[in-house]
Amino acid sequence: MSKDPLSNKQSSPRIAVAGAGAIGCTLAAILAHAGQAVSLLARGSTLQAIQSQGIELRRQAETYQVPVTVSDDAHTLGSQDIVFLCAKSHDLVGLAQAATPLIGPETLIVPMVNGVPWWYFERLPGQDGRRVKSVDPEGRLRALLPSAQVVGVVQFMTAERVGPGSVVSNTPALLILGEIDHTESQRVQDIVDVLNASGIESRHSAQIRDPLWMKIIANLTTNPLSVITGATLNTMYGDPRLLPITRKILFEGLTLAAAHGARIPLDPDTIIKETIAMGAVRTSMLQDYEHGNPLELAAIGDAVLELADAIHLPMPTARDVIAMAHYRGTSQRR
Repeated sequence: MSKDPLSNKQSSPRIAVAGAGAIGCTLAAILAHAGQAVSLLARGSTLQAIQSQGIELRRQAETYQVPVTVSDDAHTLGSQDIVFLCAKSHDLVGLAQAATPLIGPETLIVPMVNGVPWWYFERLPGQDGRRVKSVDPEGRLRALLPSAQVVGVVQFMTAERVGPGSVVSNTPALLILGEIDHTESQRVQDIVDVLNASGIESRHSAQIRDPLWMKIIANLTTNPLSVITGATLNTMYGDPRLLPITRKILFEGLTLAAAHGARIPLDPDTIIKETIAMGAVRTSMLQDYEHGNPLELAAIGDAVLELADAIHLPMPTARDVIAMAHYRGTSQRR
């Protein structure tokens, strides 16, 4: 597939957001409020709520009621120029199947997922055929979503669903996008331009796995521990009883990232200070635990340990905390 710029096709790209959870609704509402042509793939009570009243987004002291085109049938929405896939990693296969009619041969696929993505080894020299088994054990995502059409994205966006079609997102959002073969392209820059014009700070990276590792480490140090403790971001990095645990996981994650060739631009103390400054934010995994939903531990925890095991790197603190989070998640559903 070519990397033609979107601007060569039409000035206003057709954008679909597949998945109407906290992140999907937040993204769709911001884009639609900015005047972008956005369609949303949703279902159930969320579909009904958005059909009747649009998306309610509370963002930084303002509330928006944003109408969007919404459907539970991707065929009615048709092929799109850009498709954002917004789902937990364990729900991504089902969402990708439902979103197939949105994806034509030139559609750009932007998966807004946490943790280690299924595409991690895709389009890297010498890694042909290697996959992250924790997140794509049977290779179904690789088969459903052509890697030549996938644009990597690292999302620093927090949001919470407070009701069907109703979300709160009070922290500044940042999206970093890049080709997964570590080249620069106009098509990625076009997506970045659309997002920035819509009020979502976005950047173009020619080394997308560098910021990806920053996000992997952020998730690793906070999400599993939040399930065990119920703590918010500022507490996990600021409480003197929890900080030693968080710091150990942080150093384990930084060591693994370096072993995989990633360049992390921040030192540990800066990471700690910046996380504390985010305030009393509840992780997405803690929100899922409190609502009795499955936990996203395969991508955020197990896949990281898989990458560590592949190079015989011990991660004892992370491994113990992930195991305890698994226990909490499964015992809750018994």
